[in-house]
Amino acid sequence: MATHKGCALKGKAKGTKTTSGKPHMEDFNGSFNKENLQVVEAETLRGRKRISEADDDIDIDVTKGGDMMTMLDRFGADINKAFLAKRKRLEMFTKSSVKTSHQKIEQLWRVQQRDRSKVTEDYCTQFNAVFNQWDTDVQKSKDNEEKLLSMFQHQQKMFQHMRASQSQRLKTLKQLLEQYIQSLDTMEKTHVSQQGAVQGELRQEMALFQKKILMDTVSKMTDQLTKHIVYMPYVTLSLAEMLLMIQICAILKM
Repeated sequence: MATHKGCALKGKAKGTKTTSGKPHMEDFNGSFNKENLQVVEAETLRGRKRISEADDDIDIDVTKGGDMMTMLDRFGADINKAFLAKRKRLEMFTKSSVKTSHQKIEQLWRVQQRDRSKVTEDYCTQFNAVFNQWDTDVQKSKDNEEKLLSMFQHQQKMFQHMRASQSQRLKTLKQLLEQYIQSLDTMEKTHVSQQGAVQGELRQEMALFQKKILMDTVSKMTDQLTKHIVYMPYVTLSLAEMLLMIQICAILKM
């Protein structure tokens, strides 16, 4: 019985890894196999040993008419040990998932910060260049007005030319500002979409992870209950023992 159970567990683990077919689960399965393979193998070996020892003890008790409570106590101890092992594995999986989520969010934040810095730096460079040119033109205009009062007509033409140039540069500044604002809006929408996609993937991974743990726990508990029920027809149960078995079944269903 222990051998068949170990084979079933190995087959189930392989099926989970190969039938997923989703790219975002490959990293999770790889992390699980690398970090927890030794723990799972050790638990499987200990489970087989306990099952073998429990089978021998139960055979002796049934043959000699042993107390049913002893078998139930052992069954409860097996369930408690299985729950503790599952709890430890769940904590390990949760820590790994939180660490992966933190790394993804931090990487996304760095990319967004780099994009914002690049756009702002480009805008500041262009703005400073145009603003310096405009400021230089204004200063030249004031100097020419003070030095060339005698050449009014020539100064007037040059002044008009400078005004036209300044207007053109002001228009350029306005266009650059509009482009900067539009770039920020587009980038913000893109970042929001990326964050939503990452959060959706994380929620989907957590849902699959919880489903996998629940199915594994239910399967092991069902196998243990079946193993103990096999020996029940050979033992005369009292009313209290039957009530206790019913309570255990109710707890397992929950």
